[in-house]
Amino acid sequence: MSQSRIEIFAAMAAEQPQNEMIWYGLASEYFKEEKWQETIDSLRKVLSIKPDYTAAYQMLGTALVNLGQRDEARRAWAEGIEVAERTGAWKAKQHMEGLLAGEKSKSEFCAE
Repeated sequence: MSQSRIEIFAAMAAEQPQNEMIWYGLASEYFKEEKWQETIDSLRKVLSIKPDYTAAYQMLGTALVNLGQRDEARRAWAEGIEVAERTGAWKAKQHMEGLLAGEKSKSEFCAE
């Protein structure tokens, strides 16, 4: 039996625990499977390694909404907006502003 993508990313994360791209890949796989808490945990790991990873804030807020944690989601997006302003990630900033304003539904999530 072949390994799932989650198993592959989890093994890579165990081997390279300071690689934010691997953790983000793992979070993305959990997200696809709607494993919200695992998604959140992986994204928090991403942000502990690289606090300027704006896409992680976008996905984190969406995962939090899916767990019914709307206040936490708003905080994640607000922090992500601040990071995006500081780093010049204008597209991520615009997207999170829309999410924060409630103009976009969770199904319109994008990780750009």
